[in-house]
Amino acid sequence: MSGYSQKVGARLRSLRKQRGLTLQQVEVLSSKRLKGSLLAAYERGDRNISVSRLHQIAMLYAVAVTQLLPEEPDAGAEPDAPSKMAIDLDKLSGLPERQSAQLSRHIATLQQQRRDFDTAVVTFRADDLEQLAQAYRTTPEMLRRSLQEWGILRRASPPHPDPHEETD
Repeated sequence: MSGYSQKVGARLRSLRKQRGLTLQQVEVLSSKRLKGSLLAAYERGDRNISVSRLHQIAMLYAVAVTQLLPEEPDAGAEPDAPSKMAIDLDKLSGLPERQSAQLSRHIATLQQQRRDFDTAVVTFRADDLEQLAQAYRTTPEMLRRSLQEWGILRRASPPHPDPHEETD
């Protein structure tokens, strides 16, 4: 199969594992409309997936269909990913527990390490994102995309100079 089918399959596997589901559990949750062996073939990239099947899986995982598709590096001139990003803690608290539990624990650990408790956001560095992606069994790029789709990601902005401050 094509490299793209394999990328789609890797994305499907990553999302299933993020949810802590086995192939058999997905089959049961879908009322056997989605056989575990079929999903495994999609995840390996051995079979091409139809749009209607993508929609079915997206509904089961409670995500947008676009989240099931890998990013295209050549599609559009997106700027490089920022080296830092920020998680909006208010928006994080509004997510369902199954989405936010692992992320909340990671953030609590970062706050402890940094002794940073009274902020509305927590800034993630590249290595923080790498560690969290490993915990979610995905890539940093896919995790960043998930965080964006969940609506909790803010780009960390550089500090703005004080217009009243004198400069030489």
